[in-house]
Amino acid sequence: MTQNENRLVSVVEHWLPRMEVAGIPSATARAVIERAGVWQKWLAAWSEEGERHAELGAAALVAGRNVTAGEAYARASLFYHFGQFMAFEDLEAKARAATRKVELYRLAAPLLDPPGEMVAVPFEDGELRAVLRVPNGDGTHPLALIIPGSDSTKEEFPAFERHFHARGVATLSLDGPGQGEGRSMGTLRPDIGSAVEAAIRSVEAHPRLSGKVALVGMAFGGFLALRAAASVPTLAGVVSINGFFDLGGFWDALPQVYRDNMRFSLGGADVRERADRFTLARCPPPTAPALILHGGRDKIFPPSEAVKCADICARGAELHIFEDGNHVCNNIPWLYRPLVADWVAERTRV
Repeated sequence: MTQNENRLVSVVEHWLPRMEVAGIPSATARAVIERAGVWQKWLAAWSEEGERHAELGAAALVAGRNVTAGEAYARASLFYHFGQFMAFEDLEAKARAATRKVELYRLAAPLLDPPGEMVAVPFEDGELRAVLRVPNGDGTHPLALIIPGSDSTKEEFPAFERHFHARGVATLSLDGPGQGEGRSMGTLRPDIGSAVEAAIRSVEAHPRLSGKVALVGMAFGGFLALRAAASVPTLAGVVSINGFFDLGGFWDALPQVYRDNMRFSLGGADVRERADRFTLARCPPPTAPALILHGGRDKIFPPSEAVKCADICARGAELHIFEDGNHVCNNIPWLYRPLVADWVAERTRV
């Protein structure tokens, strides 16, 4: 098996459940993978499928079928997302696919239920981007601020967000520095507390938000959420899903495909040195109530990292390690997603 064939197999092994739970049917994802056949054709195959669904969205919009159009545009965005998320061989092609992903999601957002509002977050000398979705109906709603990982972005989360909306919780999915559109501000940072504070400020005057906020991060975002939580003392809670305590501590055990991701996400020739900065050791602990989840079969971040994260939480943490769960537990979404949404809803209504 060649290195490129290994890359395709590795990506499918680690992330196929993630593609499915994001909203791409299993049979469709497998058909695209089969058409690609080899890693060199991965990005092209997923982009072609993305355009197919974009055309379906455009046709539905012309026909006045707005729900169908929104769903098709959101799927199209997902195809572009998963086409480029582990593609590092041609960074210009990766950037073009990422741009198209954003364009298609912006077409989808106002057609979703509840609709998505694109939010510009003033930050440092520029702006970060987020999408706000507030449940339909009267009254005010607490907020789950969703933090992506090293290779996920706000466009990946409509299916996850629905769990919060069903429980009366609004969502703000944020591309922080180094994430998605936040790549314009450089590579990933260990501490995004100031970005989280800026995001909260950007929506605090919204008339349908109650002011109660919980952070929810997955994978790399689980680490970022725990570290950022120390900067926001008013948080109602923080959730880390398959995050980590100290990236450098298990660097040598990372799969090669993930180390390639780290070279892109962390940047620079000194990626190993940069990885050591992503740690919770000697950092202020989160003071908000914490929920920490992890999959026992995670082959990227060891489950032992979850225990270390729980141990540092100032008010203790509710810890769940699901024996059969994979990375981010996306093979058991029926278990972890309702648990997270229920926990956030209960903490933000107090």
